[in-house]
Amino acid sequence: MATLTMERHFPAPPAKVFTFITQTDNLLLWWGPDGTTIPEHDLDFSRLGPWSALMVGPQGHGATVGGDVIAIDPPNFVELTLSFAIEDGQRGPESIIRFECIADDAGTRFVLTQTGLDPAHIEDMRTKGWNAAFARLEHLITT
Repeated sequence: MATLTMERHFPAPPAKVFTFITQTDNLLLWWGPDGTTIPEHDLDFSRLGPWSALMVGPQGHGATVGGDVIAIDPPNFVELTLSFAIEDGQRGPESIIRFECIADDAGTRFVLTQTGLDPAHIEDMRTKGWNAAFARLEHLITT
C-alpha cells in the first residue's frame, strides 16, 4: 500500500480552515472531484463516528463513500477512514485520511496525508481528486 501527501497554504487562520474541512455545510461545497454533487449524506467531520456520502459525478453515476471519523483535535487535525461501497453492501479497501492545519506567519499550512492506497491510484487521487477539491476549498477560504 502507498501514501499520498499533499500540502497547500491558505492565507487564513487554522480555526477558519478547520471549519471548512469538518463542518457539513462547508464540506458540501468542496468535497469530491469536479462536477460532483452529494444529494445524500451524513457528512460531518466535526465529531467522532460514522460518515457517508452519495457522490454523483457529472455523468450521473453515483458512488457511496464512507467511513469513520477516528480522531479530532480542533483546530489542529481530523483523521478519518474512507472506503467505497461495492456489491452487496460490502466496502472496498479502506484508506486513512488526515487533514492537518498548522499555523504559520502567513496563515495555515494545510497537509493531507492519505495512507493505505493502491499505488496504481495515487496519481488519479492527486490530479483528478484532491487537486480539484483543494482548488475549490482554497476559493471558499479566501473569498
